[in-house]
Amino acid sequence: MYEILSRLNKTEGVCGSLIMGVDGLVIASELDTDVDENAVAAVGSQILGSLQGALRRMQMGGFKQFVVTGRDGKIILANAGSVIVVLLLDLDANLGLVGVDVKEAIQEIQNKVRMT
Repeated sequence: MYEILSRLNKTEGVCGSLIMGVDGLVIASELDTDVDENAVAAVGSQILGSLQGALRRMQMGGFKQFVVTGRDGKIILANAGSVIVVLLLDLDANLGLVGVDVKEAIQEIQNKVRMT
């Protein structure tokens, strides 16, 4: 999993990435040393819980991907089946380019999870 995250982090605009369980536990992380991976996963878990409830109430199906834009950066949560991919991005990151790489990473992660 670390090689997938390392590759994602080479995408222009990506500052760090992690894979977490739907319960918020960190499975793998490639974040800067000054970023608390458990805090990122906890925030991701809270966002995920709210999203799932909202999507259910609006009858929009299951969670696929969510982007939050803050004043200084962006965060992406992407569903990879039994795990969630979280990316921290620069504010000016190209979401189209990042999206292509995230889609490839999700496919790789799903293949690895199926093999185990």
